[in-house]
Amino acid sequence: MWIFIFVLGAVIGSFLNVCIYRIPRDGMSVHSPRRSFCPECKEPIKTFDTIPLLSYLFLFGRCRRCKARISVLYPCVELATVLLFLVMYHRFGISLEGLLALVFVTLLIPISVIDAQHYIIPNVLILTGLIFGFVIVSAIAYQRADIWYLLTRLIGAVGGGVVLWLVAVVGSAVLRKKAMGGGDIKLMALNGLFLGAWPEQAMVIAFSALSGAIVGTALIVSGVKSRQSPIPYGPFLSGAAVLVLLWGDGLWRTYLQLVGWY
Repeated sequence: MWIFIFVLGAVIGSFLNVCIYRIPRDGMSVHSPRRSFCPECKEPIKTFDTIPLLSYLFLFGRCRRCKARISVLYPCVELATVLLFLVMYHRFGISLEGLLALVFVTLLIPISVIDAQHYIIPNVLILTGLIFGFVIVSAIAYQRADIWYLLTRLIGAVGGGVVLWLVAVVGSAVLRKKAMGGGDIKLMALNGLFLGAWPEQAMVIAFSALSGAIVGTALIVSGVKSRQSPIPYGPFLSGAAVLVLLWGDGLWRTYLQLVGWY
């Protein structure tokens, strides 16, 4: 089963690379053209050159035809997907909860990379996540005979979007410029559906704000970014969501113990 999860993660990661390249580009879809191609010479890539992780090593990171460099992002996405799949399998096993976790991280990876590259979070990824998330969450609620499980996820989806929208409105008023994009608000709604309402949403906002502030400050101090430069928030929301998905209960108990409420 571990081998199967590894291979599944590698294959899904390869497909996510297609999504990351094609979805932000107008006139392209994930299913047309059917075969992947080199971004430089546009030559279709041979099937034996599309083996996840291994092909990049065999080709020494270059296109077989034009010798153009292949972005290291491709194997990194595949490796990240494999590792997250293995971690989710270790944490949740073979279960509906495990399926929910796998679908969640499968969505968060392209959302994070596309937002980091293009400063957008495509609606197609959010909509896909909402549909699959609702179906799986409903199945878990039915399996547990627990309607409250479903209701907390729906409340989390609505509440998460509303809370981040309020943060965006207040932030824009204080900073006198756009503080947050609509994609981040939709992503927070997606997080709420997959994670729940309280305290999961509070932890996601707290961890994403903290990590975003640390990284943003480091980028400004190092000169990579200026104070006026936009910094994509999607990767921080996604990273915080994975953290809460895996260890949210323990982190919340630790916090309550620290403040003397547990």
